[in-house]
Amino acid sequence: MNLSQFLNQDQTFENLFSLTVTQKNTSTKIIMQLHRNEVNTSHLPFIVDLLKMNLPNVLSTRCFNDENLPFREEVRNTEIGHLFEHILLEYLCQLKIAKGFNRASFAGRTRWNWIKDPRGKFHIHLNCGMKDSDILPVAIEKTVSLMKFILLEEQQAMFFDYKYPGARMRLSRRNGLKNGKRIKP
Repeated sequence: MNLSQFLNQDQTFENLFSLTVTQKNTSTKIIMQLHRNEVNTSHLPFIVDLLKMNLPNVLSTRCFNDENLPFREEVRNTEIGHLFEHILLEYLCQLKIAKGFNRASFAGRTRWNWIKDPRGKFHIHLNCGMKDSDILPVAIEKTVSLMKFILLEEQQAMFFDYKYPGARMRLSRRNGLKNGKRIKP
């Protein structure tokens, strides 16, 4: 995959979200539009477990948020675009180190204004410019792949059943349901 596939054109993935990437000399802007109603990770109950299995280092990334929470906690209740940003930054760091660098550091910022823009539209700004144009498309491809896995509910359910056999039944009983029928108190 090369960057020209993403640059300044809308790419849609599994009807889950679309991306438009604009790369400048010292920065990159990504516009992400979700194509689903849920815009927050609070609707993804297994998010921490999914990340622990697929990209554990992302849980240790620095995060600057209103409540000063570490990303390990922030990820439980944050916007999907913010999650995308952190995953992308982690992949960028991994790829730069794989190229032989001793250290890698990238920064990003995700903003949204759903009064002005449609709900689910995120503006993601990265300090990743042309000098990293060789790793950016690979990082985007990896991020898209992991985001599709996270956002596809069937895959979440399969993961949950694999990791916690029988747990969905226990959860449904705790919430007053057994086999889809209300349990009498």
